[in-house]
Amino acid sequence: MQVVLAGGDLLARQHLAHALQQVLHSLGLTAHLVCPDKPEALTRHASPGTYLLWHATDGQHAVWRSGLHALGVPYQVVLGDASEALKQAIYALLPPEQAQGWARQEAPPRWVGVCEACGDASCEQRLFGRLLSGSLKT
Repeated sequence: MQVVLAGGDLLARQHLAHALQQVLHSLGLTAHLVCPDKPEALTRHASPGTYLLWHATDGQHAVWRSGLHALGVPYQVVLGDASEALKQAIYALLPPEQAQGWARQEAPPRWVGVCEACGDASCEQRLFGRLLSGSLKT
């Protein structure tokens, strides 16, 4: 698999690529990780693969995003410091069952009331789950 890491500081991305390579290797996977030095270099790496855009506050995020849009490739944005970006990159690359503890945790729903007529399947599943567990009094 080829993974292109774009956005942010080049040195920080190289460290992220190294950490990501170690995790993938520990899972028995090999990947070719590419860190273009600038947005214009994305065209040299335009090939099938996974594109990750590390959102950074260096003022170049919009330029990296424009470069990815110009290539017409799907990409996923990873946020946070290096350790959080590593977790998000692993989650983006691997199915949850293969990520072995790296998968992100489900966020609890903000709305815990009962809406009887919304028709949202996940809402209904939570409602019935709470009814069956006895945590919701009728």
